[in-house]
Amino acid sequence: MKIFLGDLVHDWEKVSLWTFPLNIAYMAAYAEKRFPGRFEFRLFKRPQQMIDAIRAEKPDVVGLSHYVWNANLSALVFKLAKQADPATLTVGGGPVFTSLNANEEGGRAFFTNKSPHCDAYVVNQGERGFVSLLESWLAAEGDLNRLKSAPVPGCLVHQGGSAVTVGEALDPLFELDEIPSPYLGGLLDPFFAEPFVPVMETNRSCPYRCTFCAWGIGTGKLARFSDERIMAEIDYIAERCKKTANLFIADANFGILDRDEEVAARLRANHDRTGYPGHVICQWNKTRPDRVLKTAIALGELSEVGASMQSFNPSVLDAIKRKNLALDQVLDMNRRMQDAGLKAPLFSELIIGLPNETRESHLDGNRILLDAGAEVFNYNLHLLPGTEMDSAQSRRDYFKRTGWRLHDNAFGIYDGVTVFEGQEVVLETNAMSMAELRGFRLIHFLIQFMWSRKWYYDFLQLFRQAGLHPIDLIVAVDDAFRTATGEIGQVFARFQSDHDLEMFATYQDLCAHWAKPENLERLRQGKYGKLNYMFTYEILLGHYDAFNRFLMEVAEAEVTRRGLPDAAALLDQCREILAFAAELRVELTRELDGVVDRKRRSFSYDLLSWRASGYQGPPAAMGGSARYDYEFFLGERQKNMLERQLSQFRSHSANLTLRKMSEEMSADDFFYQVGTA
Repeated sequence: MKIFLGDLVHDWEKVSLWTFPLNIAYMAAYAEKRFPGRFEFRLFKRPQQMIDAIRAEKPDVVGLSHYVWNANLSALVFKLAKQADPATLTVGGGPVFTSLNANEEGGRAFFTNKSPHCDAYVVNQGERGFVSLLESWLAAEGDLNRLKSAPVPGCLVHQGGSAVTVGEALDPLFELDEIPSPYLGGLLDPFFAEPFVPVMETNRSCPYRCTFCAWGIGTGKLARFSDERIMAEIDYIAERCKKTANLFIADANFGILDRDEEVAARLRANHDRTGYPGHVICQWNKTRPDRVLKTAIALGELSEVGASMQSFNPSVLDAIKRKNLALDQVLDMNRRMQDAGLKAPLFSELIIGLPNETRESHLDGNRILLDAGAEVFNYNLHLLPGTEMDSAQSRRDYFKRTGWRLHDNAFGIYDGVTVFEGQEVVLETNAMSMAELRGFRLIHFLIQFMWSRKWYYDFLQLFRQAGLHPIDLIVAVDDAFRTATGEIGQVFARFQSDHDLEMFATYQDLCAHWAKPENLERLRQGKYGKLNYMFTYEILLGHYDAFNRFLMEVAEAEVTRRGLPDAAALLDQCREILAFAAELRVELTRELDGVVDRKRRSFSYDLLSWRASGYQGPPAAMGGSARYDYEFFLGERQKNMLERQLSQFRSHSANLTLRKMSEEMSADDFFYQVGTA
């Protein structure tokens, strides 16, 4: 009997950060252990490959993962599977359903409106529920009507029409090594041939229950894979991974266990031996800075370390059931990492649109993090199915208006059918008006562009030491942007127009817009995506000189308006720093197949010493006609990382390539290191 499992991605005319299908590989490995030799499993990431295989081979079972970025694609594949063979058992899984919404009402809405060709859905962790479903299906001798005649433990079953049965809940697995390793068993070997990013899981569950997140729902105490298995998987992946530099760790809280220090050390040892991983993407633990510190030091500079605060407003944190590390604990951890010799940029995240968050408290949160020197990333709240925040009560209490936007890179044409994935985003809350929330979109872009991704970091630091806070200068840039004319005014108009595309009234309206031929062609060409990254590279690649002139105009206006001291010298330093920033940018070849690894330039100010001092006071001038000579260069690790990422994400669009690289690379990797020539 054949079972086809898919963790599908929208690969139509694009590149993106796609991961190994570890989720469905767990299902296959566990089911094979329970039914040895009974089934033939095949795993898929690319939708058209799966569609073609379904038609050619007519599998007995088609199972598909469901996330906000592929749920509608999975619904299409179910439909095509039923057209190929109505007797095929179609089964879904993923966090669309959790213990919070896996009931008759939720199942009826899903099977009736969203995925009518899905026969059953596995709830919470998938291994035991999937095996339970296969047991019932075998007992029914492959007869779907018999299967659907009784509840299946761990599953929702679509009986037809609006009828749904809800099976009894199953306990999660506590001994995770009961699941054979899909890596060590060779099940995932075919995916090393493509630029997919390996995913590792060292433990399961999350002791926290933030209402906006589905992580950990349906689990109990923290369960872990054995040390021996984890270390063997790290070695196995490092030996075989040649198509990407990245590694995902799928733990909810990396650094929560003492042994995570050993995991990090093994990752670092493999990096030193093989060059992989070049970058580790993980979610850090939120309550044990001592363990995070040890783990981060063992990992070296392979991952940025941070603390996602989401908000500093106590009323917000109470409403979302979240507990943060104290900021002084985070800063102490960061200082100790630097004392250990690590270049350790601190990053944090905030979410706008949370319950009880006001305009003032959100802006203050950004100010606090900038004062701490953190790289700050702001996100619009979107409502995830299966979470407490998506409940009817939460919506009534906190959200006055929501809208829909296209999920980044989640669209395509498959078998002649156009598919879009949407995100439901919060537009107005109980504490922030739609106009207030909308007004932050450009400010968030400027914070990320100028400060967090560091394209104008030195510019902001220059004015900070002169008495103008970076947030206040960014707000001034925001105000000037809105009234700009000419080239920059046109950039702002396009930004606002694209922002309007993030607030469709319904998902159907979203689809109607993007299905128009001219809009679909824009998507195909990679000319629409995450606004912050897209407009970062629109400015850097197409309007850099104009934007620098615009910033000088803003600087001159603010110096005059605020009566900043030594105005002439400050503005002269500003011009020099903008020129320095231009040279800091890593130069790529025209074909995006390599980098310029070394160059020399000279400047009138001692900018290198100024940066090394932590931006204390203004930069010193050489005086007369003498100049400071600097060498701009790439370290070996940095150069290798850039070249591997360029290879992984090369596309027909430079903007698309660079923004996909940026999503999971350190900001520092995009800038030359500098020394005296």
